[in-house]
Amino acid sequence: MLVAAADAQKIAKWKIEDVVSSFSAKNDTVYVVNFWATFCKPCIAEIPDFIKLVEKYKKQKVKLLLVSLDLPTYYPAKIADFVKKNNYKTNIAWLNETNADHFCPMIDAKWSGAIPSTIIVNNNTGYKKFVEDQISPEDFERYLKEAIGGNTMNKYVAPMNEAEVVDYSKPLSISSGYEGGNKAITFKSYDSSVYSVMDGKVSNIVSIEEMQVIILEGVNFFYTYSNLGSTNLKNGDIVKKDQLIGFAANEVGGNKPAIDFYVSNNVGNTVSLLKENFTRRKDKRLTDHSIDSNEPQ
Repeated sequence: MLVAAADAQKIAKWKIEDVVSSFSAKNDTVYVVNFWATFCKPCIAEIPDFIKLVEKYKKQKVKLLLVSLDLPTYYPAKIADFVKKNNYKTNIAWLNETNADHFCPMIDAKWSGAIPSTIIVNNNTGYKKFVEDQISPEDFERYLKEAIGGNTMNKYVAPMNEAEVVDYSKPLSISSGYEGGNKAITFKSYDSSVYSVMDGKVSNIVSIEEMQVIILEGVNFFYTYSNLGSTNLKNGDIVKKDQLIGFAANEVGGNKPAIDFYVSNNVGNTVSLLKENFTRRKDKRLTDHSIDSNEPQ
């Protein structure tokens, strides 16, 4: 769907379905949809930075749509005059909706209807970020970089407590006895509890001798956990982020519980993860599993 650029002074009148359709194409474009109004001071404060930064990253296929939530009496003349006065040279639409209970959940379940609100989407990688607040230029640029780079630029919480993260995604030298890289992360910890790093649906569970392999399917990504010694999950289970999914088996040397973790996209490409992609888990006790009340049913 096409939206007239603001400099043409033609403001499109859209329903919420039109807005959702505008950022739903299965491609590698990064869509930024900002909900604003001419009377909203925080909105007006952030829009110039949005326009400037989207222009900066336009070669990375970043597109911006400003969706006005102004009153019907403001459409189209007052909105068009405001856009012209402030030189908003980007795509503009006016939302022809009055029922927030209908249109808010279609953008994000957490949206109360307050503005400014912004959703950033990359359907090719599954990246989605929703913010119901004013966004600083620094945070907005960081979100754009995340969206361009995909979910691997997000900070995951390590699936095991205070885990030592061993990164095999970088090629090692021949002299080390290992050539190439398996594009996986191994976690070692004194605590065997393994938690999910993202929401997902169990798409597969495989038993290989005494090892359980779990694959969670997220939005366009598969999250694979191998070397689980036990789990109560079954195919089709819905897993929440930070949910206990099982217990890791010991590493080959038998010194610590260990688990391998890696991510693949929906076309089968393995995504390399680095130590920097993870933060330590500090909100769980190291050995007391009785505190875990979210065990899978």
